[in-house]
Amino acid sequence: MSANGRILYVGETVRPPALDLVLEGQGYQIVTASDVNAALRMLRIRDFEAMVVEARLLDEDREQWRRVNASYPEMPVLGIAERR
Repeated sequence: MSANGRILYVGETVRPPALDLVLEGQGYQIVTASDVNAALRMLRIRDFEAMVVEARLLDEDREQWRRVNASYPEMPVLGIAERR
């Protein structure tokens, strides 16, 4: 396990290189899930310090994200937008 724990990245695209640079540079391990269902499976089997989510995914399946928030209310969630 890394020094600072794990961050769950939820996204359909490749993780932003800057995210890896900053978080791994601070000692976090980044684990990727492709969608909210995969994220829920990961959250059930591992501990995470926080979650970084592609913002558009937060809009796509709001009911599932409500379940995530209800099940893990203490977990910080950061939505990030794609740069175009």
